[in-house]
Amino acid sequence: MPSFVRPSCIVLIGAVVFSFQACGGDTAGPLPPARVAFATAPATPVAGETFSPAVQVEVQNEQGERVRVSSFAVTVQLSANPNGGVLQGTTTRDAVDGVATFDNLRLDKAGNGYKLRAIATDYPLTPDTTDVFSVNAGPVVLSFLTQPGTAEGQVPFNPAIEVNASEDQFGNPVVGAAVTLSMFMTHTGEALRGTTTRTAMNGVATFDSVRLAFPGSGFVLEARSGSATPVRSNAFNVRLTFVQTSVGDFHTCGVTVVGYAYCWGLNTFGSLGDSTNTSRNTPTPVAGGLRFSTTSAGSMQTCAVGTAGLARCWGYNIRGQVGDGTDITRYAPTTPTGNLPFMQVATAHTGNDAHTCGVTTDSTAYCWGINDNGRLGDSTNVLRYVPTRVQGTLRFVQISTFGAHVCGLAADSTAYCWGANFRGQLGDSTTGDQWAPTRVMGSLRFTALSAGGVHTCGLASDGAAYCWGDNSQGQLGDGTNDQHLVPTAVAGGISFLQLSSAGSYTCGVATSHQAYCWGYNYYGNLGDGTTTTRLEPTPVTGGLSFSAVSAGRSHTCGVSTDRILYCWGENVGGQLGDSTYTSQPAPNLVRQ
Repeated sequence: MPSFVRPSCIVLIGAVVFSFQACGGDTAGPLPPARVAFATAPATPVAGETFSPAVQVEVQNEQGERVRVSSFAVTVQLSANPNGGVLQGTTTRDAVDGVATFDNLRLDKAGNGYKLRAIATDYPLTPDTTDVFSVNAGPVVLSFLTQPGTAEGQVPFNPAIEVNASEDQFGNPVVGAAVTLSMFMTHTGEALRGTTTRTAMNGVATFDSVRLAFPGSGFVLEARSGSATPVRSNAFNVRLTFVQTSVGDFHTCGVTVVGYAYCWGLNTFGSLGDSTNTSRNTPTPVAGGLRFSTTSAGSMQTCAVGTAGLARCWGYNIRGQVGDGTDITRYAPTTPTGNLPFMQVATAHTGNDAHTCGVTTDSTAYCWGINDNGRLGDSTNVLRYVPTRVQGTLRFVQISTFGAHVCGLAADSTAYCWGANFRGQLGDSTTGDQWAPTRVMGSLRFTALSAGGVHTCGLASDGAAYCWGDNSQGQLGDGTNDQHLVPTAVAGGISFLQLSSAGSYTCGVATSHQAYCWGYNYYGNLGDGTTTTRLEPTPVTGGLSFSAVSAGRSHTCGVSTDRILYCWGENVGGQLGDSTYTSQPAPNLVRQ
């Protein structure tokens, strides 16, 4: 039984005898226990979580003073239970020095109007009841209602990601839980784009704008909400579906089926347009989230035409080739001065051939940048920092440049060229430079032109390929190394859909969708599995079916008919986009 030192009075409470120092009229000693009272009570606990601070009940006398008894059992129970909750934990404790501490009590049902009642387990003392308190729902239990499947880069997941956030583990409704999505597994520092935190509506958090930009496999999303246990999605892939590509000197760019531009390779002067100068060996999104229809990769700069018609350029700008009126290198897309509505742009390659040309929607040709040899076509050799109209009244439907000359296809299907002509690359039967558009000799009608380093090729209306200019590496494809000052038929009688002239070689896609290349092949840029120079069209190995190819200084890329991108040739800057820096003499899959 509870006992006190130096007893002088015996008190009977129920069937138990207590001894006290004072009795009767002596009030100097403590009075006997008369009631139990809550010293600490629940405030707003969380369902399933232990009440904090712990509930404490004192054994008190009639004056409200704690009676320091021991071995005095106190029980706590529910006095008001509006939601059918179960009080869990140890509900009976012995008082220690007059205080019973309940350190593991908890309720499983959320709601308002709860009360606790404390009683002396074995004695008829006055009980106590807490004020009304509420129990909040516990941490929400998360689950993915929709899982991401294979996604296209930069396109919001479809269907939208939905995360269930409606109840806690006891089935208590959770209202307005804030759910955040993030990447559980990252690739190349990838992070989710779009709005990644949503408040659950009717128990569901819907993420209708989240997306990933980089291609890869094994991505996993993680959903979090406060102290809730995180939940992870199934693994999924992100792909890039390319429909257009353009090869520069040491970098490559392409446009996906939804119009986003990606670039990869050497990036010292911002030619990738990702707002950095960090080189990349896999496709990297161009900054700004702009939509494009075509790209044109040059030496150390790139231009592209937006789906709304405006051109954007970025990269090296020391000669004004970006066209924004300055010589400041740009690491992200910049609009050339004038906001002209371009339908096509073409950038120059090979070092100091730093210029750009374009055709507007009204078929007017403009050029800007360095103007040596009259390559801007304005009848001067004055450097231009902004788009400057090509001289004359010709209406052009396409323009092409690579080295120090430019060629344009007129609306009547005749070909005109201007600029440097020391190897006859203008096709006018001379080797003299021309500072304004000069018609290519002959009566041929063309559907497309492609200017190379010091040669040019054209696709005739019947599908036959013709080339002219320098042929020292067999880039004219006529089976010889003879220079030609006028259009000369490519050997083989192949009917082509598309041509792409490069520094010292040429590639094309036949009507059969077989790709062919010819000319210089030191880096395996012809894609025939060798490094042997070819004087006539040679099939690209692999049996692939191509819709278009793009040839550069020393590497080539092609989009297959099933919209897969392959590259081959030199890879010193990562321009093949296969995560390596190893050159490849045959088509190699770009990471996508």
